[in-house]
Amino acid sequence: MSLTSDDHITQPAWRVWGEPLYTSRMKSLRFLLPVLVACSGTQGGSTATGGGGGGGAGAGKPAQAGDVAVEVPTIAISGIIYEPNALGRPGIPTSAPKKKTTIEKQRALVASTKDPVQKQAHAVGLATLLYLKSKEVQGDEQKPLMTEARQVLRDVSQTLGDKTDEVTMLFLASYEMYFEDYPAADKAWASLITKTAASKDKDKDKDLPYFKTWWGFALLKQFKNAEALALVKDEPLSDKFPELAYVTAWAKWRANDDAGAWKAISTAAKSWPGKNDVLNEELYLFAARSNVSFSEVTPQLFAVFNAKQKAQQYEVLVKLGLKAYAAAGRWADGVAALDKALEVMGKDVPAHELPVIRYSQADFTVRLDDPERAATYAKQAVEALPGCGQKCTDKDKQDVVSAVSGIARVFHFVYATANDVRYYQPANDLYLLTIPLIMDTTTRNERNKDADTLQRTLKNTKAGTGTHDKDAIRVLTERHNQEIQACYEATLTTSPKLGGSITVQLESDATGAVKGVTTEPKAGLAELPAVAGCVADQVKTWKLPKRGMPGSTRIKLSYTLATKKP
Repeated sequence: MSLTSDDHITQPAWRVWGEPLYTSRMKSLRFLLPVLVACSGTQGGSTATGGGGGGGAGAGKPAQAGDVAVEVPTIAISGIIYEPNALGRPGIPTSAPKKKTTIEKQRALVASTKDPVQKQAHAVGLATLLYLKSKEVQGDEQKPLMTEARQVLRDVSQTLGDKTDEVTMLFLASYEMYFEDYPAADKAWASLITKTAASKDKDKDKDLPYFKTWWGFALLKQFKNAEALALVKDEPLSDKFPELAYVTAWAKWRANDDAGAWKAISTAAKSWPGKNDVLNEELYLFAARSNVSFSEVTPQLFAVFNAKQKAQQYEVLVKLGLKAYAAAGRWADGVAALDKALEVMGKDVPAHELPVIRYSQADFTVRLDDPERAATYAKQAVEALPGCGQKCTDKDKQDVVSAVSGIARVFHFVYATANDVRYYQPANDLYLLTIPLIMDTTTRNERNKDADTLQRTLKNTKAGTGTHDKDAIRVLTERHNQEIQACYEATLTTSPKLGGSITVQLESDATGAVKGVTTEPKAGLAELPAVAGCVADQVKTWKLPKRGMPGSTRIKLSYTLATKKP
């Protein structure tokens, strides 16, 4: 009997890193800032509802002068259901009849044979002939042949019951996986493992890791996570069985054993036979979604990818920051990964990639309520444009300029409404930097007017004024949507059909610090309560702009959750 390897398949993982860095990043630029209304003159109150109406965290407290309540329009969050895809499916075993024959004769032989041992041998031989025939045809002609092969094995196994031998069981389990019939494969692999474990033939024990790999995979594909974990949790991680380590990683990740999951998948990746792009994508997924620090993940990624040269390390770090950490909403780690990438590469950073990296860092840092640092990164993005040469088109360059100008407008809006002086100079500097570079005359004139308005606002602002404006709050809180999505996706690994709504109410003081968070439903361990608990933890780390007027800000955020395909 032989096991073919040409039936292993790979499937698309979460997101393929297939486009040039600059192009892929430019396509993702989105700006949430509404058209900025001229804010010259004394800063007034927020356009949000005053007093305690609207129900934020602590909404039952008496309203004080200067308190505001903001209700952000419902935000739709689409989550991806992540599944293990790097294994594909097992190879199809073969055991051809000893004598040359035809499919028709072999069918008749299976039907007429009564002896259980011989009947199974003939059934396996027929399945092999059908499989080999399927390799000679194309497209729709293959499926009937493979379907018949599976049915032959099913029929003989059902007829013989406990008398079915391990070879027939292996064939049937492999065919069930070929058709991605995971419930049937679950049953087939379980029967095979039970039979093998009960055998007194110790030589057969060497096959158990392979069998457990595919049984565990079938369980994971059905989201039978507890059963999968029970099957593999005590299996040693070994470079001899990377596929089993891979299944162990997914089982532990779905059980919230982040450290164990990361150790298992890095073990699998280090010794995986051949190149597997899907596994590499999943490795980045685990690096960002497991609660493992950037400093711990980096050297292990270098080891897995054998990244000894600075260009290789740079590529790993850029992908970790721009893709993995960004998708997980780990903004600070994303900035750190990109800083490290530029440090590693030094003066050899590709000139056409530098503007994208620096703009991404600026974009991430806006979410961290650090306008000065964000403006520094944004300036570096614009200043890097001349070095692009012909690798950056005029449109590419204008996209960066427009993006940085967009950050200036966000900062302007925040300063003009909240009177957080930290946002004034960054807004002014970015206006002055980008206005001369804007090619569209109408847009350039509009940004000139915005810059003039900013100056008048500075001159006319009175101390003790400024509050949180509902539109500014909407723009800033929506920049955290990826964090909400990551929370939702974490729960989808155990509840793939989960959808619904959650409501978050938070309260901040005049410094912008979040002082209280409540959710509906309340935080829990599973389903929507698990999402709510994760979201509450994220919201507690948010920092709103400071506001010049004393008082509290109560914000109500509503999210609808639904799944989407990767």
